[in-house]
Amino acid sequence: MIKFENIEIKYGDYIAIENLNLTINEGEFFTMLGPSGCGKTTTLRSLVGFNNPTKGNIFIGEKNVTNLSTEKRGISIVFQSYALFPTMNVYENIAFGLKVQNLPQDYIDKKVKAIADKVQIHPDKLYNNVSELSGGQQQRVAIARALVLDPKILCLDEPLSNLDA
Repeated sequence: MIKFENIEIKYGDYIAIENLNLTINEGEFFTMLGPSGCGKTTTLRSLVGFNNPTKGNIFIGEKNVTNLSTEKRGISIVFQSYALFPTMNVYENIAFGLKVQNLPQDYIDKKVKAIADKVQIHPDKLYNNVSELSGGQQQRVAIARALVLDPKILCLDEPLSNLDA
C-alpha cells in the first residue's frame, strides 16, 4: 500500500502539490491523468524520494518513508527521457543498480540477460553503446534497468511514448 498523507510540495513560493491525500492499495495498477504541469511527475518524484515534501508524510505499507533515502524505498522509476548513462553500454546500464548493491557477477550476468530477453533486447545489442540504439531500444534499456531490481513498486512516467511496435 502507498499512502500520501497531507502532502505539500513547494518550489520557493510556488506550491506544486497542495494537501494531497491518496491511498493506492497493494496490487493496484494506478494511473494519474492530467494536463502538463498539474503535478503528476512531482508526485512520482516524491514517492521515489527525489523530492521532499514540505509538509505531510508518505507511507509504503506501515513504514513512513518521507525521509528515507531513495535507494532504501524499494521503488524503481522509468522516465520518458530514458536517463541512460551515455558512457556505459547497454549491459552496463541495465546492470548498474545490481552492481551498486555489490551482488556477485554471475548473478548480475544472469539477471541482465534474463531481463533483456524479457523486454526483447537482442543479446547482440548488449555490448552496444546506448547512443547506437533507436529511441525505442533505448527506452527498453531504461525499462530493463528498472525491472532488473525486482522493485516492490514500479513507477512509470510516460515511458512508453517512444517505444517502437
